[in-house]
Amino acid sequence: MRLQRLLNFFITALMLFCLDSSAQQALTHTQIEQGIAEDQLHVAAIMNLIKPESSLIALSVWDLADNRSVFQQNSNALMNPASIQKLLTALVSAKQLGQSFQYRTQLLSNQKLDIINGILKNELYVTFSGDPTLKQRHLNALINQLKQAGVHTVNGNIHLIGHHQDQLQAPGWVWDDLGICYAAPISSFIIDKNCVFARLSANGYNKKATLKVMGKRPIYVENEAVFAPYQPSAIPCDLQLIRKDSNHFTLKGCYAGAKSLPLAIAINEPQGYAVNVVKAILKQQKIRLTGKVVVDTTRTISNDNFQPIATHLSEPLPKLIDEMLLKSDNLMAEALLRTSAEDFTQQPLNFKQTTQALVVMLQELDIELEMANIADGSGLSRYNLLSAEHVMAVLKVIATHQDYQYLLNSLPVAGIKGTLKYKRYFNKPPLKHKVMAKTGSMLGVSNLAGQFEASNGKRYLFVLFENGLSPKIQQQQKAPFSAILLQNLMDMPLVHLSN
Repeated sequence: MRLQRLLNFFITALMLFCLDSSAQQALTHTQIEQGIAEDQLHVAAIMNLIKPESSLIALSVWDLADNRSVFQQNSNALMNPASIQKLLTALVSAKQLGQSFQYRTQLLSNQKLDIINGILKNELYVTFSGDPTLKQRHLNALINQLKQAGVHTVNGNIHLIGHHQDQLQAPGWVWDDLGICYAAPISSFIIDKNCVFARLSANGYNKKATLKVMGKRPIYVENEAVFAPYQPSAIPCDLQLIRKDSNHFTLKGCYAGAKSLPLAIAINEPQGYAVNVVKAILKQQKIRLTGKVVVDTTRTISNDNFQPIATHLSEPLPKLIDEMLLKSDNLMAEALLRTSAEDFTQQPLNFKQTTQALVVMLQELDIELEMANIADGSGLSRYNLLSAEHVMAVLKVIATHQDYQYLLNSLPVAGIKGTLKYKRYFNKPPLKHKVMAKTGSMLGVSNLAGQFEASNGKRYLFVLFENGLSPKIQQQQKAPFSAILLQNLMDMPLVHLSN
């Protein structure tokens, strides 16, 4: 027994000697005096051995069973969270909106329907609620109720009701992302995620390609693009999407290869797009409109004063959060945060006001973000700055508060679902099934936050930020740093704390 104690002492001393300065700071003088827990030494030794030299790492690990911190390194450093930001949005949405919340889109009239010989003499109103799941077919079903009532002509205007928003993209969204669907504009008026799909097909090398917009969506794309043969030593061949007014675009440049290329184009004027979609539906339904389709952002609709004709409801909030976290859906995150903040303040908000409301809502859960910088709800903005401890505070509330524990079921699961289903080294043992976490990736950023179940049977919360990651180094890695770290954390020693 004495020999074993001596051996443990020398092992501990060696590990402490090997720790770098930042890891040593994570072990307080009190812990050293009382004896450092074996699991803390385990993580510290791993980090000292495998942490990358070329990127900045922040790590926080929390023992759920014993309610204590196992390890912290750079945990208060402010870094770019990328899509880890969506964990904050999930929590405030759950807090403010509740599990029964559903988005509502309605077709209404200003009085009881007055139909004579198929002619409707009412003014009509479509209320847009910023539903990120609303599709053109849902609007088609609403307007079809007029057809079912025998209406072939509407004598009046159709008013599209929603909030006016000058700012459709958050500060810090990268300019060359704005034409792509993962940076689609946030608005009361969302149809098919404000995204249009198209396909670019070759007509031979260096000849003008053919562009086909899917579903006959009401946008116009002027195509000047060509396909070029692949030449490794040549200057890179790039496509450029130039955004213009009224959802008009120009596609120019070249694409190396011969295979057709799918495109996902974010519209740039949601209000005008909604007007054109409703006009197209009326034409498809063969309903004549004598007036106009107009956007009204000043009117407040109350069902006490208007007659509902048809209603579309979104899925309840847990399903929406599922889609946001599993697919890392940016538009869903921005819509949920905007809706939660406007419900909290009871007024329309811009991006800055929305993120300020997020900070206040999290303060009510004892999560302080005073030193953080929050620019959006999705993590797409380069202006976001969070620490690992900020995110850990959110995870602790989610994991320990009964009202929010269901959010854990919305996290991607290694090898099973979401953005971890096919991720390298996460789709096989020992990580498969054992890690459930939100990913956060963009150029130079590779983050992960959630929980894992170690081989000792205990569950741990963890937040890992990796910023400043070179794309070239990332390509050369045999395995992501996060996978290597978690594989080693799976062997966490079982620690019995004395009372």
